[in-house]
This record gives sequence, C-alpha cells and structure tokens, in this order.
Amino acid sequence: MRFRDHQDQAQAATRRLLLLFAAVLVLLVLAVNGVLALIYRLSFPWAADWPRFFFETNTGLVLLFVLGGCWFEMLRLREGGAHVARLAGGRCISEPEGRPGDLYEKRLLNVVDELAIACNVQPPQVWVLHREDAINAFAAGWQVDDAVVAVTRGALERLTRDELQGVVAHEFSHLVHGDTRLNMRLIGLVWGLQMIYTFGHSLVEPDERGHRSLAVFFGAGLMAVGSLGWLAGRLLKAAVSRQREFLADASAVKFTRSVQGIGGALRKIADQAWRRQDRLRNVQAESLSHLFFVSRLRWGSLDSHPPLQERIRRIYGHAVDPLPARQLAPQDDDAPDTQPMQQGVVLSFAAGVARRVSAEVVQAAAAATPPEAERHDAVQRAALDPAADTRQAALGRAGYWQGPMERRAAVLALLLTPGNMAELKAWQQETDGFAGAAAVFADVERLGDASRMPVFEQLLQRSAAAPVAERRALLEAARRIMGADGHASPLDRLRWLVMRHLLAGPTPRALAAGGDQDIEPLAEPISVLTAFLARVVAADALLQLPPSEAPPWYRAVWRGLMGDRPMPAWRLPDGDALVQAVHQAGRLKAVQRPVLLCTWCELAVQLAPQGRLDAASADALRAMAVLLDSPLPPLLAAQYQELEGR
Repeated sequence: MRFRDHQDQAQAATRRLLLLFAAVLVLLVLAVNGVLALIYRLSFPWAADWPRFFFETNTGLVLLFVLGGCWFEMLRLREGGAHVARLAGGRCISEPEGRPGDLYEKRLLNVVDELAIACNVQPPQVWVLHREDAINAFAAGWQVDDAVVAVTRGALERLTRDELQGVVAHEFSHLVHGDTRLNMRLIGLVWGLQMIYTFGHSLVEPDERGHRSLAVFFGAGLMAVGSLGWLAGRLLKAAVSRQREFLADASAVKFTRSVQGIGGALRKIADQAWRRQDRLRNVQAESLSHLFFVSRLRWGSLDSHPPLQERIRRIYGHAVDPLPARQLAPQDDDAPDTQPMQQGVVLSFAAGVARRVSAEVVQAAAAATPPEAERHDAVQRAALDPAADTRQAALGRAGYWQGPMERRAAVLALLLTPGNMAELKAWQQETDGFAGAAAVFADVERLGDASRMPVFEQLLQRSAAAPVAERRALLEAARRIMGADGHASPLDRLRWLVMRHLLAGPTPRALAAGGDQDIEPLAEPISVLTAFLARVVAADALLQLPPSEAPPWYRAVWRGLMGDRPMPAWRLPDGDALVQAVHQAGRLKAVQRPVLLCTWCELAVQLAPQGRLDAASADALRAMAVLLDSPLPPLLAAQYQELEGR
C-alpha cells in the first residue's frame, strides 16, 4: 500500500468518524429528551402540558455540552502531542526540554532517531511515562511537527532493543499514516460525549451542607443518558482504531524487517496480562486507551484494540506462547549500534558487525598471549572436550592446504554427503595418485559443522588465483561427485553456485556494492530464492504439507519483507530458476541485502525446534550470503568458527 492510499484511507476514516459522531449526537439528543420527558411526567403528573421550549431547551443544552466540550478540548489539544503526553503523566527526554536520565532512555532516543530516518520524517519529541511498569507506548499529535512518541518505563526496562524498536516502529506507523491526527479528533469528540454524564454527576453530588435538591432526579437521568454517550465514545474508538492497529503491526514488521521485534513485545505484554501486571496507573489512561500500543480493557467489540492473541497470530502466522517480561539490565547503546537505520535495515545487523569487529580485536590480543598461557589453555580445552582439541588441530592444519592437490582433495571431500558410498568412491577416483589424500580426508572428517563451510570458502578463494584450466577441472570434478548417486540435493546446488562464484575471483568493490533496486520491486526473484531455501530450511515442514501449500517459514518471510502484498502461488523452483533468481537479485541495493539475510535467518531460528539452525540450514543460508555478496547476519555468524588467514 502506497502513501497516497494511506492518505485516502485516513481521510475516509475521518469522514466516517464525523458521520458516526453526528449520528451519535442525534441519538443522544433524542435519548436526553425522552428521559427528561419521562422524569418530568413522573415528577409533575398533574401538569397538563410540557413547559414552554422544554424540548428546545433540552436539545440546546445537549448540543451546548457536547459541542462545547469538544470545542474546549480541541482548544487544549492545539498544543499537539505534548498536551496528551502530560495528561498521561509523561516526562519529556528530548533536547532541549530534557535529557536522557539513564541508559534505557538513551537507547530509546537512538531508536526513535533511527526510525525517523528510516521513515523519512522529522524525529518527534520523546516522552517517558516513568510511573508505569506495564509495557506500553503511544504516539500523538496533529502533524509530524508537534508529534510525540511516549513509552512507559516498563517497556524500557523489559524489552530488548529489537523489541523496543518494533514498538516504536508501530507508533511511527500511526504518525506516517495519519492515524494520530484522527486519534486527536477522537479525543475531543469522546470528551464532548462524556460531558453530559459529567454534568449529571454534578447535579447528583450534594452541596457543601450535604443537601441535594430536586435536580438530583434530573442529574440521575442525565447520568444514565450520559453513560450512553460514554458507550458511544467506546464504539467510536473501536470503529476507527481496530483495523489501524493491524496495519501498524504490519508496518512495524516492514520498517524493522523483523517479526521478532514487535512479536516479542506483544508476547511479553501477553505475559504481563496473564499476571495482571498490564494495568496503567494514570487516571487518564482509559480516555486515552485508543492511543496506546495495547489496551487493557477486555470488552470484545467495545475495545479499541484487536485481541492480543489475534495480533500475535497475524504476525507469526500461528499461535505463539508468551515470553517472560523480566526486567533487563541496562546496556550502553553507544556507536556503532546507534548508526542511523537506512532503508529499513535491521539495526541488530550493525550491532552484529560491531561484535564481530570486537571479536577480531580479542583474537588479535589472544595471538599475543605468552606461550605458557597458550599451552595452559590448550590443556584445559583437551580436558573439557577431547574432541574439541582434535577439531582445532585439524582446523589449524587446514590453514596450510596451499598446494593444488591438497586444495582439490579437501574441496571435494567437503562436498561429500556422510554415508554416501557412491560419492565416496567418486572422490577416491578423483584423488587417485595424490599421496596425501588420506590425511586430508581424515582432517576434513574431524572438522566440526561450525568450520566446514568457512574452510570450504577459504579453499575456493585460494583456488581463485589458480590457472583457468585448474579451476575448470575442479568444477568438473565437483559435478561428477555430486552426481555420482544420480541425485543432486538442494544444498549441493547451492554449493555448486558458491564454487562458481568464488572461483571467478574477488568481486570488484563497485560491483559488490552495486544494485539499484529495493526489496519490493524484486519480489519475484526473492520469492524464488526463499522457496528454494525452504527445500533445506523448511524440509521437515514440506514433508508434512500438500505440494500446493507453502511452509510457515516461507509465509513468514514473505509477510516480513512484503507486508500486505499478495503472496504468489507456491511452487518449488528447480536449479535453473535458482540461477536466474540469483542473477536478478544481484540488482538489490547493498544496504538491502543484509535485510534479506537477516529476515531469512531470524525467522528460521524462530521456527527452529531448539532455537538454533541445523547444520544444513545454516550452510544453505551462508551460501546465499556468499552469492549475494552480503555479510553474515549475527545469528548466522555465531554458528561458525572462521579459519584464520594463512
């Protein structure tokens, strides 16, 4: 959906709101006249006729109170979102009004700035509802210039950075799509509708001496009718707010390129709701309920928000259990984690790059460790896990495979499927005459899943400097081994493409950073790549589904990348379609490639049984990162042990 469509929808919603308000006002006038007429007859049964201008006066008073209350509240709301934030008990932390008081607030300011850049809008004022322990937030304002984003203290202390980013992205959706202006009008209209109840309550209240006048009966009637105004206000909120919440949830996924952010926040709110810890303390919370990220009320069709479980189900595609809403320790949100988010790039990816840089610094420091300490560490590793020392030794020897026959034997051995005798026999034929083949094979067998792909890639990068004939011979030998059993697996096809890609030599920087397309215009090739990856990442799910039904991982990826865009018909692509899709995806902007990889990895980890990718899925995603010339996302990089350069 485009910006003009959102504008049209917002304008249509405003017109619908005003029509509903007019209808409610007419019904309220009729109800007040009817109730007051009944009270008058019961109070003065001897009266032959109604007092002069009885109905006109009643109608005028209703219009005065309702429209006057609306006008008065609209005057107060002219200040914009800051007035609403003060009503909710907030404190501004934006400069120059305030400053972040701790690391939680500093992180919030960074997240708001990043999303403002991603949405191409001016950063709104940031407020914190510092007395609220429940996880919640809201956005308010007539325009972006006077808009505010307010977040509860509970959200700051209990949400991770990604989850906080998802909540703030949800509120930015309300700003971008014009929902906040609609909600500001709704505050004024609902305030006016409740004025009759307030006036009736003032008539029922005793005076300073504790006496009540005959007006108490009229006051009770006005309170009864005024409760209809309150009910009408709830209906107005529900009529204009519920579907906008679904749109904001979908937009949050689109802005952050992650379902785990907003999804995790909603799951933690579900945990608080189950523990009855989601109540807001501020007395104005109920009147502002349609503004908040979630509403505590559980009144079905009268609630301004859809049911929490339904929102979670729409995000994930299936029911998901709550997450514990524990308080998290504050973390310094300093650079590089706070670099501006461009084109919706997931900021956790930048954090992962920073962590990998830090890891390289640690490794460099470890290289300067005295030999005695190094030997002590090796003894400790061997005592804790004897196989780990063997794997490490094999990984160290792999660093010295420089000769053409060593590289050939090792690359081909890394292509073998465990237990496949046909492929093993083909490997023996391809390495016949090389005396060191058995030793290389033994070391390849000792390598763990965490180091096989890194060794495979580094050997191919070394082989890229070999003569063309040697590289062509290696590719032909690999083809013969992968086809020795008459079947090439999806992972084999990906490894074959990685071989062709890396043996072609390093990609020129200009080409690697090239590309002029965002993700959405390349929906078709990306859907093909995702469907092909599903043959590995979602292999178990595919076995349990009919051929025409897409697995949950594919559906979740499409929703995360494309939002509400219709999903294409599901089909499993072959190798030729994969090659063409990889070529087309090469037009993707460099800043968008990590977004694609992060989405694939995050959703695969989320749906993995133990919250960790199996070796085949990790290798497939890593192969796709190589083919797209994209750095590894942190979730994927954490599963590998890289080979040190030799």
